[in-house]
Amino acid sequence: MKRNFSIQRQEQRDAFILVTPLLLLMLVFTVYPVISNFYYSFTEWKGFGTAEWVGLKNYAKAIQDDKFWHSLKNLGTLVLYIPFGVFIPLLLAAILREGLKGWTFFRSIIYLPTILGYVVLGTIFSIIFSQTGPIIEFLSAIGVENAAAINLLGSSKSAIHIVAVLFVIFTKIGFGTIFFLAAMSGIDSSMFDAAKIDGAGWWRVFFTITVPSISFSIQFFLVLQFIEVFARMYSFIYTLTYGGPGFATYTLEFGIYRQGFQVFKMGYASSWAVILFLLCAVIAAFQIHLIKKGDLI
Repeated sequence: MKRNFSIQRQEQRDAFILVTPLLLLMLVFTVYPVISNFYYSFTEWKGFGTAEWVGLKNYAKAIQDDKFWHSLKNLGTLVLYIPFGVFIPLLLAAILREGLKGWTFFRSIIYLPTILGYVVLGTIFSIIFSQTGPIIEFLSAIGVENAAAINLLGSSKSAIHIVAVLFVIFTKIGFGTIFFLAAMSGIDSSMFDAAKIDGAGWWRVFFTITVPSISFSIQFFLVLQFIEVFARMYSFIYTLTYGGPGFATYTLEFGIYRQGFQVFKMGYASSWAVILFLLCAVIAAFQIHLIKKGDLI
C-alpha cells in the first residue's frame, strides 16, 4: 500500500515537472500580456516611457470615436455572413461525400485557399479587384460600358461585403469542407441506406440525418468562425483594403494596430483590445450556453 502511494506521488511530481515549462510559457506570453493590457487601458502610454494613469478616459474617448463605431458596424456586417460561411462548406462536404466523380481533385482545389494564407490571398484579391485588374479587363473585353469606373473595393457601400464574402466564405471553404467530410465519415452508412429505402430525397436526408449527426462539429466550426472574424482578420484587411475606403472595412482588430503601432497611442489601443476581449467573452459564453442546451443549431 505504501509502495503504491509512493509511486502515485512520484507520478504526480513527474507530471508537475513536465507541465511546469508550459505553465511558465503561458504565464509569460498569455497571462501577463492580458493583465498588463487591462492595466495599460487605464493609462496614457505611447508603448515606451512612463505610463500616466487616466482612469476611464480611454473608454470614454472610444465611445465618442467614429472609428470605433465604424469598426463595430463592420463587425456586425461580417457576422451576418457567418451562417453562409458554415452552410456552404457543409453543403459541399455532403455533395463530395456522395462520391462525386473526380472528388479528390475538387477537394484539393477547394483546400487551396487554406494553404495560401491570408496575406497571400489578400494581396492576390487586391490585384484581382483593382481597376486595372483581370476583372475590369474582362468586362472591358466583353464590351461593358464604363467598366474602368467599377471599383468594388473602392466603394464604401460594397467594400465590406466583398471582404465578407472573401474572408468569411471563400477562405474557409477548404478547411470547412475537409472538416465536415471527416465528421461525416463517422456517420453510420446504414442510416443513409434506410433513408433511401424509405424514399427520402437528398435534401431530407441532408437535414434529418447528416446535419443532426454532426451537430457538435457544426457548433465547433461556428464558434471558430466567430473567433476568425473578431480576432484573425488583421493580415487580410491589411493587404486587401488597409481598412478603407475611409473606414468602410475598419475593424476593432485593425484599429488596435493603427492606434497602437502607427500613432503610438498604446493606452488607447489597449482599451480597444479590452473591449474586443469582452465582446469575444460574451459571445463565447452565449455560444457555450446554447451548446449545452442543444439550441445552437
